[in-house]
Amino acid sequence: MADDELQKLCELGSRQLIDMDYLAAEATLAKAENRAWASQDFDSLSRLYMPLQEARRQRRQRCGEGVVRLDLVAPSDSPMALIDQFPQGQLLIAGWGSLVPAIEFRRLCERRSLYVETFLAAVYPMVGGQRAVVIVPTDHVQLPPAVERNIDSLLPLLPPHSIVLHENELPQGSRPGSPETFGQVMAMWERLHAPFLATADMQADPLRKIEHYRRVIEVDYACELAHQKLSDVARQLSRAAAAC
Repeated sequence: MADDELQKLCELGSRQLIDMDYLAAEATLAKAENRAWASQDFDSLSRLYMPLQEARRQRRQRCGEGVVRLDLVAPSDSPMALIDQFPQGQLLIAGWGSLVPAIEFRRLCERRSLYVETFLAAVYPMVGGQRAVVIVPTDHVQLPPAVERNIDSLLPLLPPHSIVLHENELPQGSRPGSPETFGQVMAMWERLHAPFLATADMQADPLRKIEHYRRVIEVDYACELAHQKLSDVARQLSRAAAAC
């Protein structure tokens, strides 16, 4: 992409952000970020991450103002029906040994430009009639089949950095978004992205840092620290290139 085309994307994203069209701003700025990263344009990257962070922060805030429902475990309703029930909010959708319901729900939300988000989760039967809910970082992971096990047998089969909860640990029922519910959901997102953020912090090579901070955002699109650190590292690389 030519520099002027990238600049047009940045300008459009900034206008959309000013107009409070946060989903459109995020999509535009994310496209610009991918282009700038592909061309190693660190100056543009350093300036992109903060408005992109703001668009995503606003997106999450508006999701948090909707209905919060964190116990959609093996739901009988289809993702389409769930969209109709929850057009704005924060959800946890756990398929029966599968991420498919949550993945499809995310795709529908994106297509419809809705302020609603869900964790990627699956539910498993445990010995004794209990059920465990597994929240995973990304959708490109392999999950074991949903057969009855004890927890010690299940844990080694799960993707790294999964969160495993007893079904009863999830808040029950629908609740209107509030500072309390937002704090609960944010704590879950932070728990999910924390190990990835720690790995990114440990990287010595700046390019590896960027790769790993981008992975954090893949896990949690609204992780503010990852955006801030990406901007800082890109700025350092831009200055180093200018000094050569």
